Amino acid sequence: MKIGILTYHSVYNFGANLQVYSTVGYLKNNGFDPIVINWMPADLEARSNRIVSPIQADAHNKFVKNYLPCTEICRTDSDIIKVIENEDIQVIINGSDAILQHKTFLSRINLSKKGITIGKNPGTDVLFPNPFWGSFISGLNRKIPIVIMSASTQNTEFYFIKGRLRKQMKKSLHKFTSISVRDSWTREMIKYLTEGEIVPQITPDPVFAYNQNIKEQYSKDEILKIFNLPENYILFSFRGPNVVSREWLNSFQLLAEKNKLSCVALTGPGGILFDHPFSLTVKSPLKPQEWYGLIKYSSAYIGEQMHPIIIALHNKIPFYSFDYYGIVRFKYFVNLGSSKIHDILSFAGFLKNSINMLGKGTRCPSPEVVFQKISEFDLSKCNLFRINQLERYNSMMKSVTESHFRAD
Repeated sequence: MKIGILTYHSVYNFGANLQVYSTVGYLKNNGFDPIVINWMPADLEARSNRIVSPIQADAHNKFVKNYLPCTEICRTDSDIIKVIENEDIQVIINGSDAILQHKTFLSRINLSKKGITIGKNPGTDVLFPNPFWGSFISGLNRKIPIVIMSASTQNTEFYFIKGRLRKQMKKSLHKFTSISVRDSWTREMIKYLTEGEIVPQITPDPVFAYNQNIKEQYSKDEILKIFNLPENYILFSFRGPNVVSREWLNSFQLLAEKNKLSCVALTGPGGILFDHPFSLTVKSPLKPQEWYGLIKYSSAYIGEQMHPIIIALHNKIPFYSFDYYGIVRFKYFVNLGSSKIHDILSFAGFLKNSINMLGKGTRCPSPEVVFQKISEFDLSKCNLFRINQLERYNSMMKSVTESHFRAD
């Protein structure tokens, strides 16, 4: 049976690439024929091209070409409908990732030093309606099961959604065979939009099952050789220069060296964007599978973003998260409810291994505090959590792949 996957598969983001790769792996391992519906609106493509160097973009593009079975490119609903028919797709998995976004006008109003400002116009992929919200469903020539799997809203301020728009979203959500979400904030949004008629289950991100789903992976020896790294290293990855100072990193490096650990600056898709004193670096171009292996075999990870934390949890790797997710209002008021990192770490019992950096006046923890947190990391608790996540993931995927029996 051919199963279509609709998600952020080809954006220049390591975690996005790996989550769909994991889904493809699960389906292949269980006898299904996965195919990624290659929806790429022109504005999203242009936006992606601005954030990475050509050599890193090429690494992502090669990954998609070599590891993700994709349809022809789709720009519109009509294109998607056409490939569903031409490929004879029997079920569609919508997700994982931040596929249920909508940026209202009110949510783009902010208070800054210049007074009231209005954010940029959102892209096609973050405005309802779009294919992630099922805009193509009414045009299908046949009824097929379409499930939303482990979806996220990426800080969508859903309480601004009112009236006719809310009714339209409710109608769209009822067209899906089933819905599961990745975090509590998204569950509350679905519950709000459907007036309590749909309260979805919270299910794991596919990267929590990467080791099970992806059989061919780099070994530790291969990773160390490719990147000329020592046996025991700590990775640092920040998206900008204002998270921690060079002096902070230098102090941390002294602590690490006393414990026979080497500090390594790890590139993001946009390069290494923070000032550091480390002699060891991992620069672009970097394959998504290499990025995964670097975190998997590290002694610890310190930095931003959600998927590195998922990889660390999945592989029992100590970490400290500098969390920049959440909704900020009037500079000082931060709603952590929409932070996907806060949600995962709260569920896992590792909130003490993170700090939310939003809001004016937030103080960065000292190098000594961060080093202590990774040194005292509870491996036993992490192991129980990752086992639980894998069991929950497999239960979810069994339900998703059996959805074709529920087409009517």
